[in-house]
Amino acid sequence: MRCCLSVAIALYLAFWLQLDNAYWAFINVAILIQPLPGFLVVRGFARLTGTAVAGVVSIVLIALFAQSYVLFSAGLIAWVGICVFFASLFRNNMAYGFVLAGYVTSIIAVRSMPDPTTVFDVAVARTAETALAVVVSASVSVILAPSTTARAYFRARLEAFRAVGAQFLRLDRNPGEGGDPTGAGNTRSTGDETPHAGLHELVEKTLALEQTRQYARFDAPGFAEHDRLARRVDYELLSLVSAMASLQVYLAKFGDRIDRTPLKELDQAAQLMQRDPGDTQPIKQAFGHAYNSILNAARQGTADRRKRSLVDWVVISRALDLANRARAAVIKHGMLVSERSSRQKVRRDSEFSVSVDIRSALRNTLRAAVAMTCGAAIWATHDEPALAGMMVLLSVFTTLFALGDTPVANARGFAIGAACAAFFAFFADFVFLPQANSYATLMIVVMPVVFVGALAMATPALALSGRIFVVIFGLLIHPSNVGRTNFVTFAENLLGVALAIILAVTAFSLILPITPRQRLRERLAGVFGELAKGFAGERERFETRVYDRLLQLPVNAVGNNDTHVSARQAAFAAVNMGVEARSLRVLATRVQFPDRLEAEITGVLADLQALFDAGYPAVADVFAMQARANRLAQDMLDQAVVIDHRRRRRFGIRAAVAAELLSAALADYGLARRGAEDPGFQLGGISDVA
Repeated sequence: MRCCLSVAIALYLAFWLQLDNAYWAFINVAILIQPLPGFLVVRGFARLTGTAVAGVVSIVLIALFAQSYVLFSAGLIAWVGICVFFASLFRNNMAYGFVLAGYVTSIIAVRSMPDPTTVFDVAVARTAETALAVVVSASVSVILAPSTTARAYFRARLEAFRAVGAQFLRLDRNPGEGGDPTGAGNTRSTGDETPHAGLHELVEKTLALEQTRQYARFDAPGFAEHDRLARRVDYELLSLVSAMASLQVYLAKFGDRIDRTPLKELDQAAQLMQRDPGDTQPIKQAFGHAYNSILNAARQGTADRRKRSLVDWVVISRALDLANRARAAVIKHGMLVSERSSRQKVRRDSEFSVSVDIRSALRNTLRAAVAMTCGAAIWATHDEPALAGMMVLLSVFTTLFALGDTPVANARGFAIGAACAAFFAFFADFVFLPQANSYATLMIVVMPVVFVGALAMATPALALSGRIFVVIFGLLIHPSNVGRTNFVTFAENLLGVALAIILAVTAFSLILPITPRQRLRERLAGVFGELAKGFAGERERFETRVYDRLLQLPVNAVGNNDTHVSARQAAFAAVNMGVEARSLRVLATRVQFPDRLEAEITGVLADLQALFDAGYPAVADVFAMQARANRLAQDMLDQAVVIDHRRRRRFGIRAAVAAELLSAALADYGLARRGAEDPGFQLGGISDVA
C-alpha cells in the first residue's frame, strides 16, 4: 500500500509540476520503496547524492567529449568502471550511492549526446524527479509506518537473546544425548551436525540485528538517544558468540569425557533468557548466582586446585566468562527495555567495521568495462534510438551485477521481471491506456500492476523480480505529459532491455570466470588475512570483520557437504584463534611469568602470526603449532596454580585457558583443511581427562 500510494502521489506531483519525464518519478519510487522506512530514508539520501554527482559528471563528459562518440564512450566507460569498483568494494548505502553515480550518468549523458546543449536541463530534471521520489516515498513510509524499523530491531534483539539462551543449553550436553535440549526445535536442519551449525545461524542473526539498528533512528528519532547503548548490546551478543564458539568446539573434541558441571550452573539463566528475554531482572540475578556458584566451587583448597587438569580449568574459566558477559549484555538490554537513554558521546568509528575485497572489486570492474565497451561499440556505430536505451540499461545491469556473487542468477531474476513487465505493459499501452483520458483512469490501469509488483517485493524469493517488474513496467508504459508510447518505441525499449541483459550476463560469465570452490577459497584467504592482522589489534574490530567475512562465504554454492562444513569450521577456527591469541597476549602481561615462559609466549604468538601471513599454511605446520600451544598452556597452568597472589593466579589460569583454546582452534582449522576427522589425531590435553 505504501508503494502504491507513493507512486500515485509522485506521478500526480510530476504531472502537476510539468516535469519532463514523469515516469522517472514512478521508477525511482519503485526502486526506493523498502519494508523498513528507516532504511528507505538512508537509501533515499544515498540515491539523491549519487544522482547529483552523476549530473555533474554528465555535464563534464558532454562538455569535454560531445564532438566524438568514441571519446565520450571511453570517458563514460572509465567513470562507470570507477563506480563499479567502489560499489564492489563497499556495501549497503555506500555501495548504492556509487551504483547510482555510475548508471545515472549514463542515463543523463547518453540521452543528451544527440543534442549536447540539453545536458544541463536533463541533469536538473533527473535530480528533480529523484528528489520528488525520495521525499514522497520517505514521507509516506515514515507517516504510515512510524517506528517500524525500531520495532523490527527490538523484535530481532529479543530473538537473538532467545537464540543465545538456546545455545547456552547446548554447551552442557554430551554428544550422545542428541535432540534439541530446549524443546523449541528452532534450529534449522542444514545437514551440518558439527558444533558450528547453530553458531553460524547465531552470528547471522547478530550481524543482521546490527544492520537494522543503524537505520532505526531515521523513522523513530527518539531511538537516537539509545543508539550507542544498543550498539554495545549488539557487540556484547557477538562477543558471547565468540566465547561460546571456542568452548563448544573444544568440548566437541572431548565428547563425554569431560566434566561439564560448571556449565550446568548456567542452565537456569539460559532457560529464563530463552523463555522471556524481555524480563531482564530474574535473568540478571540468575547469571549472577551462576557466576558466584562457579567461582565458589573453583575456590577450593590448594590441593584440589592443583589436582585440576588444564581441561577442567578451561571449562571453569570459560563458564565464568560466559556468565559475566551474559550478565553484562542482559543489563544493557534491560536499560534499553526500560527506555533509559545513553547520554555518552558517540564515537564516529564503529567496532562493526566492514571488510573489503579489492580483488573481487577489480574483477567486477574489468567485467563491467568489457560489457560497456561492447555496448558502446554497437551504439556508436548504429544510429538506432533503441541502442541509447540499451547503453543506459547496460550501465544499470553491470553496476547491479557487481554487487552479487551470482550474476547469472541475478540475470534470471531480471529476465523474469522484465518478461512479466513486457506482457502487462503491452496490454496497458495498447488496450487500456488509449481509453484513459484523466489521471484517475491512469491510476486505475497502473495501480493493480504496481500492487502486484509490491507484493512480490515483500516476498524474499521474488523481491528482485518484483522490483524489476515494476521498474520495467514504468519504463515501457512511459507515463508523461507529452503522450503515450507507440508500438515502435515499445519494441525498441524491449529490445534494448534484452540486449543489455545479454551483454552484461555474457561479460560477467566469460571475463575472469570463477568457480564456487575458487570463490570459497578466495573468501577464506580473506578470513585468514584478517586473522594475521588480528592477534594484537582491537578485539571488537577483529571479531566483527572476521564474522562479516564468515557470512560472505559462498558455502551453499559449492554443492558439497564436506566443503560446506569445512569452510564454516575453518572460518570459526579463525575467529577463535584471533580472539584467544589476543586474550593470551593481554593476560600474560598481567601475570609476570618467569622470563623463560614470557619468551615462549612471545615466540608462539609471533610464529603464529607469521604462520598465517601467507594465507594457507601447511597442515603439518598447523598441527605442530597446535602441539606447541598445548605444551605452552600446560606450562602456564603449572606456574599459575602455585602463585600466591590471587589476582595474578587468576590471570595466569585464564592465560593458560586462552592458550589451550588457541590450541583447540588450531586443531579445528587443521581438521577443516583435511576435510574430514582424522581418527589418529587427539588434542594435546585429552590425556588429562583420561
